[in-house]
Amino acid sequence: MTKRMRFWQKTYVLTLILFLLCMNAAIFSLAYYTYHRSVESNADGCRSERFYIEKSFERDYDDMNSAGAGADPVLLMQSYCTYYEKQGILLDFLSDGISVCSSYYESNGTVSAKDSVTYEKYGGEKYIFITADICNGKYTLVYGKNVAELDEEFRSLMITYCITSLGVSVLLAVCLFFVLKQLSTPLERLRKTTETISGGDYSVTADESGNDEFSELARSFNVMVGCVNDKMEELRLNAEQNQRLVDNMAHEMRTPLTSIYGYAEYLRRTNTTEEEKIDSAICIMSESERLCKISEKLLDTAYIRNNEIKKEPVDIAALLCDTAGKLLPNAEKAGVELVCVNEPLTVDGDEVLLSMLFYNLTENALKACNEKGKVTLSCRNGENGPTVTVKDNGKGMTAEQLSHVTEPFYRTDRSRSRAEGGAGLGLALCRQIAESHGAVMLFESESGKGTSVTVTFTH
Repeated sequence: MTKRMRFWQKTYVLTLILFLLCMNAAIFSLAYYTYHRSVESNADGCRSERFYIEKSFERDYDDMNSAGAGADPVLLMQSYCTYYEKQGILLDFLSDGISVCSSYYESNGTVSAKDSVTYEKYGGEKYIFITADICNGKYTLVYGKNVAELDEEFRSLMITYCITSLGVSVLLAVCLFFVLKQLSTPLERLRKTTETISGGDYSVTADESGNDEFSELARSFNVMVGCVNDKMEELRLNAEQNQRLVDNMAHEMRTPLTSIYGYAEYLRRTNTTEEEKIDSAICIMSESERLCKISEKLLDTAYIRNNEIKKEPVDIAALLCDTAGKLLPNAEKAGVELVCVNEPLTVDGDEVLLSMLFYNLTENALKACNEKGKVTLSCRNGENGPTVTVKDNGKGMTAEQLSHVTEPFYRTDRSRSRAEGGAGLGLALCRQIAESHGAVMLFESESGKGTSVTVTFTH
């Protein structure tokens, strides 16, 4: 399998290529610009030199004509050709396009356009040729000078530039490699962190050191990991709670079903008296009633969880007094004092559901008290919103019991609750009702000193 390039490697290659292209384009553009400037400067020098030769020849030519008739201008031309040839300058004098005198070894007598500048090969080397009319157009002077040193200088310049470009490219490649490698270190650490997390270790975090985009990415990544861990912990707790629900529900369902089956089997297999049949039927009905209560509580919980309740103003003080009135006979029978301490209080909610909430809380408080115990119902406008408190001085609960008290089928005292016909779903239903009303239900308890349940309507 072909190994893919890392991000920093792609950045390295693309940045290096782009830089080298731009740098070499700039270098060669500068080299050609310098070369053409040198050529133009050399051409200007040649024009000046050609102009000097032209004027000098015309002056000597005029002097020669003034000296007397019969003077031969060819001799003057030859002297100029010989003199300037020693200085590396070629001269060609033409008359009507025909060479009269020339220092060319292979002069063909051709003339370029007047006042033109051309570059041609002569003797294997590069020359610049400049033409001009002299002596009032009687002759044409062709000036030629070796400019091969310009090409040599250009070649030297290009070699120097190439060596410089190569050196700079190597230095840049090395420096850029280490710089990008260093800059990509946070990403590499983040990659290793993700690999560790994908391996199942969710306790690791990314390095947040620095104050750049990578550190911000690391912080965001850690926040994400924290949210994932919280969600996983929540899922774990939910899974444990659901498993306890299934276990407790199986236990709760098994007991009445076993009793029903046992009594039914007893009635089928044995010869019993009429009184024994009635007692067995009563037990079967009692256990069946327990199953009905469990199913009703489960249906109530599911209904509240899956349906939006209709809220309207509810007089909480009156509702608590009504709850106390309904449970007063139970309190008197158990020898427990039931007291209401209420302030005028109204909240938006479902009156039936709130009645179930306070009834269950008060009933549990009564069951938790021994004879001569006390249960207090109170409501008030608290700092965080309307608050209802149900407090008893009963047997209380341990910290472990408090952590599970609102779970379905959980009992702090299994034998007593079952004997009293409880289904273990009352507080779970209370929690569901409170959540559906945007309320927070808080339990405070100490073993042997009682329990206080506070319901605060936050919105």
